Amino acid sequence: MSEHCYFISAGELRAFVGDDTDHGGGRDEHSGVWFLTSIKDGHTAVSRGNGVLLFGHHRGTRPSVRRVDGTSVELFKEAVEANNHVETRGTYRLVAPHYIDYEMTAAARSGHRPQHRASFSWCCYVNSPAEKGIHFLENGLWTYYCNPVHGQGAMVFPTDLNAADREPWGQQPATVFLDGRRNFGHSDSGRTFDYPFYFGMIRGMMYQIMADDYPGFRFFLSPSGAGQSLLPGQSSPAWDFAWETDGLRVDEPVSLRVRVAYKRPAKTDAVPNGYAADHAWLEFQRFRETYPVRGMETKR
Repeated sequence: MSEHCYFISAGELRAFVGDDTDHGGGRDEHSGVWFLTSIKDGHTAVSRGNGVLLFGHHRGTRPSVRRVDGTSVELFKEAVEANNHVETRGTYRLVAPHYIDYEMTAAARSGHRPQHRASFSWCCYVNSPAEKGIHFLENGLWTYYCNPVHGQGAMVFPTDLNAADREPWGQQPATVFLDGRRNFGHSDSGRTFDYPFYFGMIRGMMYQIMADDYPGFRFFLSPSGAGQSLLPGQSSPAWDFAWETDGLRVDEPVSLRVRVAYKRPAKTDAVPNGYAADHAWLEFQRFRETYPVRGMETKR
């Protein structure tokens, strides 16, 4: 009998990564990182029964799961008619001192129907933060944003991306409540981000997402997407992200690299004030040194 999840650890972090088997939420669809804890915080960053880095192409599709080694786990879904013959692989690796390095690879196989664009998305159902919004740089200034309700003002686009180059629905400037007519993320917040990263705070822990493609990256929010909260009268948010790229060609894989930094900000030599925003900027610079960010080759 195959396993449905595996435990991995490195540095400060401990995690379970699993397939879409029900693990407490009553639904068979939440693959990815089931639990994420740090020695700096005894609680999981993941909302009960849900997941973070939950890849849409693996959600509810029965991906296979295997342990790569003591610090990494892989989810894989073969190319079939239901996914337009696109093979997808996601590798989750814990890296000291406080990182999840994730890489998704997608490859069209024989039988794939060509499309102008390829769209991928990930859910991050976080556990009971006191503030439901996220922080990012917009026009050179730190911005805090939390959309008002699920499905309204959800999507944040890159600052340097012309509206004409967005996906068709994103070229519509109006921010409307969609009421199920399209994906809940398909409502423009009117906000933009200068760099492909954002962070939120969970019990004093910084949860930061970074990606290696600037023009193709987007993130979108729901103040109630993760469901119940441990805080009375509150709900847990979803801090989700997406990737847009050109249409896939058969047997020519494309990939996106993402890093999660999960840490407790503190005063250090590199960040003498200990501010979370300064930690986030430092972490993004370190990420760029490891994974050059596409579309930002000349941007400082």
